Amino acid sequence: MAYPITQTKMLVNSVNTSTTVSLVEGMQVAKVSFLNAAGQVGQITLSPLQPQAENVEFKTGTQTVKIALIKFAAQFGFDNGKVTVSGDATDQEGKNDSPFNKEIANWS
Repeated sequence: MAYPITQTKMLVNSVNTSTTVSLVEGMQVAKVSFLNAAGQVGQITLSPLQPQAENVEFKTGTQTVKIALIKFAAQFGFDNGKVTVSGDATDQEGKNDSPFNKEIANWS
C-alpha cells in the first residue's frame, strides 16, 4: 500500500477524526486529529515507539473531548494496522456528554 493513508470517521457529538498514517524512517506513524465544525480540537501522534496514550483532554470553547485510551497497531504481515479510541465528548454547548469506543482507522 502507498503511504500516506488518510481516513476520516465520525466519532460522537459532531467530533470527527482524521487519521493519517505515513512512513517515517521506515516506521508506520499515525497522526490523529480530532475535529469539530470550528476546526481542530487536538492531535495525537502514535507509533510503535509510543503505541498508546491515556487520559488526554482537549477543549475548544465549551466542547470537551476526553480520550481515556487511544491505541495504535502497525500493519505487519497478515495483520492489518489499526487505531482504536475510547473516551467521551460533549456537544459544542458543553452538554450531552456521550461515550465512544471505536476503531477509527484500519489499513493493510
